[in-house]
Amino acid sequence: MDTPTTTRYTLGKFQLIRAWTTMTLLAMALAGVITAKADVTDQPTPLAGEIKAIMKSVDEVKRLPITGMSMVKAGEQLFLISDNGHFAVAGNFKLVDMWQGKTIASVADTQGIDKIDLRKIGFNPDELGAFTIGHGPREVVIFTDPLCGHCQPLLSQLPALGESHTFKLVLIPAVSKDSAEMVKRLSCNPDRQQSLQSLLAKDYTKLPALVRKEGACDLKPLQKAVVATKLLDIQGVPTLFLPSKNVFKGGVPSFKTLLEKDREDEIHGR
Repeated sequence: MDTPTTTRYTLGKFQLIRAWTTMTLLAMALAGVITAKADVTDQPTPLAGEIKAIMKSVDEVKRLPITGMSMVKAGEQLFLISDNGHFAVAGNFKLVDMWQGKTIASVADTQGIDKIDLRKIGFNPDELGAFTIGHGPREVVIFTDPLCGHCQPLLSQLPALGESHTFKLVLIPAVSKDSAEMVKRLSCNPDRQQSLQSLLAKDYTKLPALVRKEGACDLKPLQKAVVATKLLDIQGVPTLFLPSKNVFKGGVPSFKTLLEKDREDEIHGR
């Protein structure tokens, strides 16, 4: 879950407002408060009226990890409904979780749907320009921004945990318009170790200036990283993909404690 120390993208506060608004609208829709907009004939379809009637006796709601959609169980019937109550998918549909490789045929099937195995779905952190810390068997992928102030306490804890974990730091521009420039300076620096130490110390005074010449730097990994943030719905930093395949958003006072808990979650299938 998000913590108060998660830095949102630009306009992040508006995203939070939008998220709160859509969930409120969903609740209203399920209660039958929102009525369907009239179609071109100004007459609601019989199916729309039937769905609204069924929605008044909702048993379960599971917010899906996709933009604007929830799964709703009402009696023996299952629906997908948009957050604003505008659209509903009814009937004999099949919802297939391509990342988990299974069909979602009930709300119970959504257990573990929030888990993400980055490598299984085709995201290799090294292809996203990741910086590596440690050599342990348990991998943690961290999406961060070099200008994120409260990310620093988290990053500073990583070297001490490198015996048991390998940390992959993927840089993305998330904090301000200056972030993209700094991400490029760090990633395009031929001395990767210097860039990593600068990132951990959050001291960029000794970094070489960015060479603005075509072909001077391969920007494809950075472009892939930005695409990954969209596909993974990463809306703030730091965002951590843990060995248990759980996703954690925000900083923590003790990263070691978080990793120990994550180990327990993995053992017990949480």
